[in-house]
Amino acid sequence: MNEFEFDRLIALYQKNLLTGKEKKLVEEWLNKPGSGEDAAFTTQDKFALKHKILSAIDQAESTRVVPHHGFEKNHRLPARTFMFKVAASLTLIALFVFFIAQNQLINDEKVSMLEAVSSGEVNKVILPDGTLVWLKGNSTLNYPSTFSDTTRNVSLRGEALFEVAKDAQHPFIITCGDLTTTVLGTSFNIKSINEKIEVVVLTGKVALTSVNNKEGIIVLPNEKVVYDGDKQELTAKQPVNEEKLATVNGTTYIMAFEDTKMSEVIRRIEEKFETRISVSNPKLKNCLITADFSDQSLESTLSMISQALNFTYTINERSVKLSGKGCD
Repeated sequence: MNEFEFDRLIALYQKNLLTGKEKKLVEEWLNKPGSGEDAAFTTQDKFALKHKILSAIDQAESTRVVPHHGFEKNHRLPARTFMFKVAASLTLIALFVFFIAQNQLINDEKVSMLEAVSSGEVNKVILPDGTLVWLKGNSTLNYPSTFSDTTRNVSLRGEALFEVAKDAQHPFIITCGDLTTTVLGTSFNIKSINEKIEVVVLTGKVALTSVNNKEGIIVLPNEKVVYDGDKQELTAKQPVNEEKLATVNGTTYIMAFEDTKMSEVIRRIEEKFETRISVSNPKLKNCLITADFSDQSLESTLSMISQALNFTYTINERSVKLSGKGCD
């Protein structure tokens, strides 16, 4: 809100000219697409600000009802009292606007956009929520340093394999050209070539929508969808085994073990999740395990190991400690 608009609003209050029409004008100003400071406001911020202004208007224009010889008579507030209420209300509004603007500035400073690039080789990226992304070929991934409180949004140009960390409360949304992929926790590959985008789902399910298809379709495991940008169509197909294997080629996605020593399992976990694992007892590395940890988060993988081998574990940022009796 600039000084001219504030001065105009004050003038209307001073002259007691804020009629129903003026109230409508104020509401239209509050609801218009923002510019300047107002541009950073959320819908909730605008609603709260509008509520404060309109409450001040109602209070300032209210009348006192007092008994008068058995009758009720309306008396308008004295002009000086009216002016005081207006000034106080506008001061609160100004402070509220300043607080929202400052709060928005602080949040913007905390969150910055990051970019990961691959140039012919597979480049692994670990996102703030623990999601693993393998960028392939000449591809670019843009993502925030911290995800919002509602969704996890990223954008992709090129090809990538995603292992999305499971979080039912915060959908993971990928924008790739005209195609939007929404998931809660699953693994899939997205590949864009010219005007076509291919999505192959390995586990879980994803919802695909496009610019001209807002309803979209649901893609299940071992299914493939091709988006044709020229025709603006989504077509479901069945991927062949070679295609599914190609999606994980050059990555550490596959984490299947059969009678494998924990020393090797630990090495693979450290490589995949870029973490450091220490053991309280060297004999822990002698234990054998048969399990498939593909498409599992670090914590889920450790939980499965602890249940299978009666281990305990602690995670401290990028380091893990395993404890247990071990094996001879």
